[in-house]
Amino acid sequence: MSQAPIRIGHPDLPLGDGCGCCDGTELSTLRPTENRPNLTAIAFRVGDHASFKSSMLTGLASAAHPALAGLGTRADDDFSIALIDAWAAACDVLTFYQERLANEAYLGSATERLSVAELGRLTGYRLHPGASAETDLVILMEDPPGAPPDVTDLLVPAGTRVQSQPGPEEVAQTFETMDDLDTRVAWNRLTPRLSRPRLPRNGDSAAWVVGLPSLAVGDVILFVSRERGDPAFAGFDDDSPLWDLRRITGVEPARDGSRTRITWNAALDSVDSGPDGPTPGLVLHHLRDRAALFGFNAPHPLVLTADQRAGFGYADAPIATSPSTIGGSAAAPGDWVFAFSGTTRIHLDNLYKTFLPGGWMVLDSPNGVTQPFRISATRDDSRAAFAISGKAQRVDTDTNGSNLALMLPSYRGIAAYGGSAEIALAETPETVWITGSEIELSNRVDDLPEGRRLIVRGRRAVLELVLQTLAISYDDGGIGQLLRGDRITLMDGPTPANLWPVRDGEWRSGWVIAEETAFRIIPAPEDAEMLAIPVLLREGQASDASHSTLILEDALGAALDRASVVIHANVARAAHGEGSVEILGGGDPARPFQKFLLKQAPVSQRQAPTETGVASTLTLRVDGVKWDEASDLYQRGATARVYRTSLTDTGETVVEFGDGVSGARPPAGRDNIQAEYSRGLGAAGNLRAGQLKLPLDRPLGLKETDNPLPATGGVDAETASDARRNAPLHTLTLGRVVSLTDYRDFALGFPGIAKAEARWIWQGDLRRIVVTVAGEGGKTIPPGSAPHANLLAAFRALGDPLVSVDLLSYAPASFRLGLRVKIDPAHDSDTVLAATEAHLRDAFAFAARDFAQSVQLSEVAQAAHQVAGVAAIDVDLLYRNAAPQTAAIAHDRLVSLGGRSGPGGGLLPAEILTLDPAPLAKLEIMA
Repeated sequence: MSQAPIRIGHPDLPLGDGCGCCDGTELSTLRPTENRPNLTAIAFRVGDHASFKSSMLTGLASAAHPALAGLGTRADDDFSIALIDAWAAACDVLTFYQERLANEAYLGSATERLSVAELGRLTGYRLHPGASAETDLVILMEDPPGAPPDVTDLLVPAGTRVQSQPGPEEVAQTFETMDDLDTRVAWNRLTPRLSRPRLPRNGDSAAWVVGLPSLAVGDVILFVSRERGDPAFAGFDDDSPLWDLRRITGVEPARDGSRTRITWNAALDSVDSGPDGPTPGLVLHHLRDRAALFGFNAPHPLVLTADQRAGFGYADAPIATSPSTIGGSAAAPGDWVFAFSGTTRIHLDNLYKTFLPGGWMVLDSPNGVTQPFRISATRDDSRAAFAISGKAQRVDTDTNGSNLALMLPSYRGIAAYGGSAEIALAETPETVWITGSEIELSNRVDDLPEGRRLIVRGRRAVLELVLQTLAISYDDGGIGQLLRGDRITLMDGPTPANLWPVRDGEWRSGWVIAEETAFRIIPAPEDAEMLAIPVLLREGQASDASHSTLILEDALGAALDRASVVIHANVARAAHGEGSVEILGGGDPARPFQKFLLKQAPVSQRQAPTETGVASTLTLRVDGVKWDEASDLYQRGATARVYRTSLTDTGETVVEFGDGVSGARPPAGRDNIQAEYSRGLGAAGNLRAGQLKLPLDRPLGLKETDNPLPATGGVDAETASDARRNAPLHTLTLGRVVSLTDYRDFALGFPGIAKAEARWIWQGDLRRIVVTVAGEGGKTIPPGSAPHANLLAAFRALGDPLVSVDLLSYAPASFRLGLRVKIDPAHDSDTVLAATEAHLRDAFAFAARDFAQSVQLSEVAQAAHQVAGVAAIDVDLLYRNAAPQTAAIAHDRLVSLGGRSGPGGGLLPAEILTLDPAPLAKLEIMA
C-alpha cells in the first residue's frame, strides 16, 4: 500500500502558491541497516550530513510544524540554517562513529587490530605474535694459537651471534645460538669409512694397491699366501701350492692418487688369503726382471762335429753305462741333456743385480709348469757347459723345487722372473651408498655425547643398470621401461623385498624390483645437489680399534653417495634474534595494572611444540626474582607473580602487571624491573642456505660458520585479516586434537602453515592419519625443520596417543597453458592479453588452489572470459609439467594427486596444482 503524499508548505495556503523556499529539498527517511551475511563491511549509518540537513530543511516547511512557517529563508548565513547545518554535522559525526563501532564489534568486519584482538579474547584467542626463524649452524673450529692439537674444552656459548650475507635488496639478519655447545676441531668434518681390508681371493681378477707403484700392463706379479711365504706361520710349507703368477692387464690410479687398481689376465685360483686384518694372509710381489737359464742359448749338438760331440760323451750313440750330456739315439743326436746345478741351485744366463737374497724368483716353463722360489743366497759365478762358457748368476733357493724335473724338456724356454718388490695391498674402496641409521666412520671418534645434533651432507647415490631392461612403476601410476646403461638416482635404500625407490633421468619418482646385482654403482655427478640432513646421535660405538660407528636416532631417509658424504658434529641450533638486557623501570604498588613498553622490537618468539607453536624469549625479573608470563591476568591470585604481554599496532611489546586482585602488583623500587629477551622475528629471517657466514662473536677457536639448511619458520606477527581466519579455528579445537578435522584445523592455526589437509590412509594393515601442510606463499615444510618437528610433536602431545599420525609437506605441481584469444575490437589488444595472463595467474595461483584440486579446461575458459575485452578463447595446450598428462595437448581435466600410499608402502603427499610461473606456452590473438 502506498503512503499518502506529504504536504509541504503553509496549511492555509494553496499548494501551488508556495514561496519557493523548499525547492530542491525532500523529506529523507532513515537508511536501512539490514545487512546480508558474510559481508566484510556492514552498513549501520542511518544518514550523513547532506541527508540530515535535507530532512531538517524539509521539516521547516512541513505543515506539521506551523510555528516554523515564518522561517522562509534558506540562506546558509541565516542563524536558523546555520544551526541546522551544525546539527547535521553533529549527526554525521555520530553516525559515522556509530557505524565504525558496529563494524568493529564483528570479527568479519573489524579493521582495527585492537578490535580483532579483543574479540578473539572473548573466546580465549590471542593474536599470534609471530615466530623467529631457526636453522642448524655448522661451526668450524681451529686450535687456538699456542694450544696443543685438538683441544677438548672449546665452548661456543649460547647467544653467540652470526650475521647473514645479504643478497640484492636484502637486509642483513642476526642469528644467535640457542644453547651452549662443546666443540672439538676433530669434530669439524667426519667422513664415513671409505675402504676396508679385503685381500684378493680365488675368483678375483682385480685388486687395489697402495699409492702409484711403477706397474705397467704386461708386468708379472706373484701372489704368495702365508702357507708358502711366511716361515713363521704354523702351517708353513715350502712346497705349498697356495700361490699364483699373473700378468697385469690394466692399471687405473684413483682420482686422489692414494691407491691404484690393477687387473690381471686370469682369475686367481690357488691362493688362500686368510682373514682380512692387520696381519696379511696374502702378499703381492712385482717381478720386475726376466732372465733365462744358463745354456738356453747353447748350440744344438747337431751343429757340432762328431769329435766335439764325442768330447761330451756322445760317439754316434749315447753311452749306455754313463749319463751323456747329449741325448738322442744312434746316428741321431738330440739336444743337450739339460740339468740344474743342484736340487736347490740354479744358474742364470748372466749376472743380475736385482735377484737378491730374500726375494722371490719364479721359473715359468713353456710347457705350463711353474715354480716359485725364495732366494736364500746369490753369487756372481762362471760356468762352462753345453759347449759354452761365461758368467752366470748362481741362485740358491729355499726349496728343492718339486716341479724342476718337469721343466727340463722345455729348458731353453724357461723364463726366470725375479727382481721382486713387495707391493702393499690397499684397502678395498667402499662404494655402497650410505643409508639407514648407522654410519661407520673412517677413524676412531670418542666422547661424542648422546643426543648430539649432527648434519650429514652428501649427494644422492647414482646407479647404472647392467640388465638389458627393467620395469619401473611410477608413483603417479604409470609404468616405464629402463634400458641397459640408464642411470637412475637412488632415493633411499632398498626394502627387504628388493623394492628400490628411485628417480629416472627425467626425475620422475617410482619403484623398481631387482637384485643388487642388477645395478652398478657409479660416482655421483659433481654438479648434483648436495643434501644436508639433520640427525640426532643415539650413541657412538667402537667398531674396531681404528674406527667408530655412529648410531642415529632415526634413519637418514636417503641413500647418499659414500665418497661425497661429510658429517658435521659441531652443530648448534641458531634462531633469528639478538640478545638484549633492558631496565624497564621501577615498580609502583599504587598503580594498578602497571604497564611498561619494551624499547626494542620485536621480541623473538622461539618455535616450540605448544598450542601456539611458539614460546617467548622474554624473561622478566623484579628485584632479581623471575615472574612468569600468563596469557591473561583474569582470576590470577593476588600474590601471583605473573604478567601479560600485548603488541601494539607497530609491533612493540607492552608488559602489564596485575592490580593486586588479578595478579600481584610489582613491589616498589628504583629500576627494579629488568627484562631479558632477544629481538628479531618474522619472515625476514627465512634465509637461504649458506648465508650465515659472518660471526659477530668469536669465542676461542671459532673459525667460520655456515648454515647448510635454509632458515625456516619465520612468521610475521598475525595481522587482523589472518586473525579473522584463525580465531574461529581456535574455537574448533580448543587446544586439543581429537577428530580428523581437528588435525586439519589445528595445523591451520599453527604459525607458518597456510594450507592443511588431513585424511585417513591405509598403510598395509594399519590405518593412520596423514596431514599434508603447505607453508606461506607455497613454501614446503621439510621434515627435520623446526615447524615440521614442532607441529608433529604438538599433534602427539595434544592428540590421541593411540592414533598413528604422520606429517608430510605438500608436493608442488604445475601445469602449462597455451591459448588464443579473440579480442573485442573496442579494446586494446596488448592490454587485454596482459590482463588475461594476469587474471589466469591469479586464478591458478597457490592462494587460490587447494590440495588435490584438479584443473578443468572449462575452468580455464571461464577465468579467461572474466577479463574485459575477451570475446572468445581457444585453449590449445593444457598439460602438466610432471607425469601424468605431460603430453603437450589440451587435456579436458588435469588431475592433482591427493595423499596416498605409494607402491613401496611409503606415504606420498597431496599435490597443489598451480600455473607454471614461466611464460605461457602460447598467448596469441585469434585470427
